[in-house]
Amino acid sequence: MYSKIALTVFLNLLILNHVFARDAALDACDTAIYARQYAQAVNIAEQHANQAEFWLCKGRAQSALEQHKSAEDSFKQAIALKPQGLDLVSAYMLLGHTQLASKNTKGALESYQQALKFSEQQNMRRYVRIAHNLIGEAYYNNGQYAESLQAFQAGEKLALNDDERADSYVHEAMTYQQLQQLDHAIEYQLKGVMMLRKSATPDQYAEASLVLAKLFIAKKDYVGAERTYQRLMEYAQENGGSFYEAKTAIHWAEVKRTQGDAAGAETLLAQADNISQKIHDDELTALLAKARAKP
Repeated sequence: MYSKIALTVFLNLLILNHVFARDAALDACDTAIYARQYAQAVNIAEQHANQAEFWLCKGRAQSALEQHKSAEDSFKQAIALKPQGLDLVSAYMLLGHTQLASKNTKGALESYQQALKFSEQQNMRRYVRIAHNLIGEAYYNNGQYAESLQAFQAGEKLALNDDERADSYVHEAMTYQQLQQLDHAIEYQLKGVMMLRKSATPDQYAEASLVLAKLFIAKKDYVGAERTYQRLMEYAQENGGSFYEAKTAIHWAEVKRTQGDAAGAETLLAQADNISQKIHDDELTALLAKARAKP
């Protein structure tokens, strides 16, 4: 969960920094990162050590190279140069991202709280929401699920569209699952799936649906799980999603086997096997092998 939101925020910040680049050198630094030419980005940034924006670019390149300590130092240097507006909020968010990658949860929480404070001061609603979600991630990764849920709920209140609401719902669902509140987990995952069907990419909808089915299984509600698999199977077939048609069939077969329907399970596995032989996907091959190995 952590990497999903953090990388999304990371990409959003990249886009914004690219759009608002003030000069050709900063534009070139951002472009180098887009092209994954991280050493080049660092070299460009080091020629402008008196500007916070270039320290942010340098830190992003170092993060991409997994040079977390160096990246942390770069983001702190950017903050020391007293940037304003989005640059200041970005610096704290990126610093928190690096600290979390280094398993410094306390430091990450402090950085995200600073990002939240400055976002609120400047009435940057979008970034207030992102900061709440990042705080929720940090707490989640630290096993502090009650605090995580509160942060995600705060972010949900600021959602402006179906994508943002879906993002909040699925993360709340995961947190409820950790709190062993399966009814709430299913409720919020279902809400998220419904939003994702309208606004997300097919793979996002499919993965969220698979999670929903697993929640039903955890509650031993096999009817709910099968209904979810049926909807996803139909969606995959209607939208040309052969991979997810096969993946759904494999997971659905496990439910059939659990209920003693060996014939139904075998039919689904044969369906998945037929697709796998056509598209030659490693993940499907591994899933099928694992499913066949079960008694």
